Amino acid sequence: MAPLDPPGSWRSPTDESGMARPGLFYNRRMSTQSFETHVHRPKATAIAGVFVLSAIIGLTLRWFEIGGRLSFAAGLAGVVGAEIMLVVISRTYITKLQDRIIRLEMRVRGMSLLTPEQQGLLARLGIKETAALRFASDAELPGLLARAAREKLTPADIKRAITSWTPDFDRT
Repeated sequence: MAPLDPPGSWRSPTDESGMARPGLFYNRRMSTQSFETHVHRPKATAIAGVFVLSAIIGLTLRWFEIGGRLSFAAGLAGVVGAEIMLVVISRTYITKLQDRIIRLEMRVRGMSLLTPEQQGLLARLGIKETAALRFASDAELPGLLARAAREKLTPADIKRAITSWTPDFDRT
């Protein structure tokens, strides 16, 4: 069996500096966390707040007949921007939450099916590879996990290698 890859290698969710790769609208995560660094400040919420504020200001000015079409357009643009941000935030949070659930589900599943060394391999996989492995049956999970780590399989390759598919009907 090949040795474990160091953090930050092949499919790790971290980059070379040990920092998690950021998403479109959420902050980078530290590889370690402390009281000073644990605060989460979602940028998308601040952006949505700016849109809501511009909608309130623009539509209030229009209500008092100040600014004419320009204030109405600014208010309407604020409403549209806030709605778009709501969709982006909700989809981002849903996906990240499902990823956390899948990671936890696979850890719990692995406790009864995998050796401690294999559990270490599973912990080092990226979320996309871990999510691909969840479709494998209990019988083929240990072997496919070892192969995925050894050959550095992509999520699509992992899914193609599954012979006894376990469906997931709850993914949104």
